[in-house]
Amino acid sequence: MKNKNDRGRTVKREKVIYFSVLALCIVVLAIGIFSATRGGDSFYASADGTLYLRAKVSEIVETLDEYGDDGELIESNIVFRARITSSGEHKGETVISHQNYSSYAHFNPQIVKAGDSVIVGLFEGDENWYFIDFVRSDAIIVLVCLFAALLILFGRKKGLKTVLSLALTVAAVIFVFFPAVILGGNIYFWAVAVCIYIIVMTLCITDGISRMSLAASLGCVGGVLVSLLLTFITDAFIHITGNADPNSIHLVYIGDGIDLRALVYASIIIGSVGAVMDVAVDISASLKEIAAKVKSVKMRELFASGLNIGRDVIGTMSNTLILAYIGGSMCSLLLYFYNNMANSVYLFNIESIIVEMLKILVGSIGILMTLPLTALISAWLYTHSAGKNKAEETVSAKDEYSEMLESVEGFCARETEDKK
Repeated sequence: MKNKNDRGRTVKREKVIYFSVLALCIVVLAIGIFSATRGGDSFYASADGTLYLRAKVSEIVETLDEYGDDGELIESNIVFRARITSSGEHKGETVISHQNYSSYAHFNPQIVKAGDSVIVGLFEGDENWYFIDFVRSDAIIVLVCLFAALLILFGRKKGLKTVLSLALTVAAVIFVFFPAVILGGNIYFWAVAVCIYIIVMTLCITDGISRMSLAASLGCVGGVLVSLLLTFITDAFIHITGNADPNSIHLVYIGDGIDLRALVYASIIIGSVGAVMDVAVDISASLKEIAAKVKSVKMRELFASGLNIGRDVIGTMSNTLILAYIGGSMCSLLLYFYNNMANSVYLFNIESIIVEMLKILVGSIGILMTLPLTALISAWLYTHSAGKNKAEETVSAKDEYSEMLESVEGFCARETEDKK
C-alpha cells in the first residue's frame, strides 16, 4: 500500500513538473513575441493597403470574352457574385468580383464556378473587388489535423507531446523570428535565440527534464554555435551578397533593409536544428540505456560507445539534410544546370548554388560536431550521478508499449503452460 501511495505521489509530482515546464515554455514564447514585435507592432499588415477577404462564389454573372482577328481567345473577364465569409465589417456582404484570364500569361488560374471558396481583394482607392486566388488553406488544415491525429494515435502520450512541441516550434519561427527580422532586429541573435528555445523546449516537452534531455540540449546548442562560428568564418572570404533567391531582393525595401547575408546564414542554422536534435537524442538515449544496463561503466567506455553509435547515425542524417535542401530548391537548380551545364566554372560559382552547398556543408558539420559533444556530455552525466538512481530512472520509465509487451509475454507464457 505504501509503495502504491509513493508511486501515486511520484506520478503526481511528475505531472506538476511537466505542466510547469509547458507553462514556462509558453511564457517564454510570449515574452519572445512581445520583444520581437516591440510591444505589438503590426508587422503583417498589407504593405499596399489591399484588403484580402475569404468569400464563397454564389453564381457567375457573366463572362466577357475578347477575341483576336484569327478568332483565338485573347482575354476574358469573368464577373461573379460572392458572399464574404471572413470575419469583420464585411462579413455576410454579397459583392460583385472580377476574374481576368489572358492568353499571354503562362499560368492562368482555373475559372471560378459556383461553390468555390476564393480570396477576393479590394485595392486601396478602388471600388471594385477582384479575384486574388483560391482558398487552399482548408485542405492544409485537414492534412495538419490528420497528421496530428496519426501522431497521437501511434505515439499516444509521446505523440501528444510531439504535437505540442511542433506547435510551439512553428509559433517561435512565425511569431518571433519573422517579425524580429522584418522590424530590423539582429538576425544572428534572433536565429540563435529561437534555435536554443526550440531545442530546449522540444526536448523538455517530449522527453521531460532528465539527464538525457540535458545532455541532448547541451550537445545541440554546441552544434548550433559551431554552425554559427562557421558562418562568420566563411562570410569573411566567400563574398556572397545574400541575393540567392528570386524573392530575396524585395526584402531590401522592407523598413531600413534586411541584411540578406545574415538571413542566408540564419536559414542555414535554423534549417539544420531538426537533424542536429535527431543525432543528439539518438546518442543521448542510447548511452542512457547502456549506462542503466551495464554495471560500473566508465566514462571513457561510454564516450567511445557514443562515438560508435554516432558513426552509424551520421550517414543517414547527412543524407536527410542534403536531400531536404536539394528538394527545396529543385526548380532553381534545374534552371541553373540547364542554362550553364556547358560552363562548369561559372555553374559552380553561382551564388544560389553556393548558398545551397553552404547549407549542406555547414549544417552537416554542425551535426558532426554535435556527435562528440553529446557523447562526451552524456558520458559525464551518466557516470557522475548516483549509480542506483540512474538505473532506476530507465527501468522505472515504462510507457504504454512496455506494459503492452509485458502483457503479451505473460499471455504467451500462460498459453505455453496450458499446452504442456
